[in-house]
Amino acid sequence: MKKTIFITLAMALIATSVVIAKDGDQQCKQRERRGPDPEKRIEHQVDQMDKILDLTEEQEAILKGYFSDFDKAQQARMEEMRKQEKAEREALDSKIESILTADQKAKLAEMKEKGKEMMKDGNRGPRHGGYGPGGMGPGHGPGGMGPGHGPGGMGPGCKCPGNGPGKDAPKFEDKD
Repeated sequence: MKKTIFITLAMALIATSVVIAKDGDQQCKQRERRGPDPEKRIEHQVDQMDKILDLTEEQEAILKGYFSDFDKAQQARMEEMRKQEKAEREALDSKIESILTADQKAKLAEMKEKGKEMMKDGNRGPRHGGYGPGGMGPGHGPGGMGPGHGPGGMGPGCKCPGNGPGKDAPKFEDKD
């Protein structure tokens, strides 16, 4: 039972790291779509509105100011959210480590390091559950592949590449 709790906590920690990394990737893709330069994006938005609404030059100037103010406020909100999320993640890490033995802490540190290496190499582990980030193997809830096939889970018959544990996946056994 203790091993199950430890495994669950460790996987939650790893999954959190993966979600944050994916969020960063999505932000990069969004920036590419909108363009790296906010001024160009604003100019495009105003141009699109001008085509439809036949704006005056004064209206265009006012709209550019509105869009610029909105962008600045949105960037400030996003930065504040990132700071809050980081603080919450650090608090969670601290809570998790407070219940672990020295040996468990060392194993957890090793798991985190392997996760960082996988992220750096662009290998995010198996998809549709499995034993890598985002799933804990067959039957373990969202993304799992057992009965119930939680949200995102593909079930035992899935033929997608990456379904199931990867070749380097750790083999966890509950010895209760």
